[in-house]
Amino acid sequence: MEQFGKHLIFDGFGVNRDKLSSFDYVFNFLNKLPIKIKMKKLTTPYVVIANSKQKINWGISGFIMIQTSHISCHTWPEKNYLSIDVYSCKDFNEKNILDILKNYWQPKKIKWKVLSRNYCI
Repeated sequence: MEQFGKHLIFDGFGVNRDKLSSFDYVFNFLNKLPIKIKMKKLTTPYVVIANSKQKINWGISGFIMIQTSHISCHTWPEKNYLSIDVYSCKDFNEKNILDILKNYWQPKKIKWKVLSRNYCI
């Protein structure tokens, strides 16, 4: 088997509600992260406010296509929580990305893991 891609799964807890509630903050994150991690953007970020009429379990979700796959971000302001996925068939330095995520979002606690997508015949 050979590695076909890496998938970083990141959960941030205790994140500032104002950041999680900001359309612009999520958009800017998705717009700048590919450049910071030396990935090529194929699109501008697509960001939506989900369930904005319900002030329970609402949030902002965003997605950007990169040449080697995608990056997604989902926020839950009422829970001070966010989840981020970085998936790429190009290898990346997850420690560098984790530092960027921690610095940008400033969570009080994180959980993360990297999945290896393997190719086999």
